[in-house]
Amino acid sequence: MYVVVSCPRCGELILANTSNKTRSCTNCGYRLDIRNQKPLAKAETPADAVEVMKKLKAMKAGGEEWKPNFNRLK
Repeated sequence: MYVVVSCPRCGELILANTSNKTRSCTNCGYRLDIRNQKPLAKAETPADAVEVMKKLKAMKAGGEEWKPNFNRLK
């Protein structure tokens, strides 16, 4: 499973595989424990995760509202 979390230091969106415990922010280099972060979105496949990440970045930049084109996990 994949999750999108926000970096607690700079706010950058980070895509992470839940099989890993930590992930480094690509913007500021902060190493965060993804298990302690509240996911902004979840996806089962890498392709779905990339779609989610693109839409969230568009929303963050002031673009259109995010409406997934796949079934969201509960």
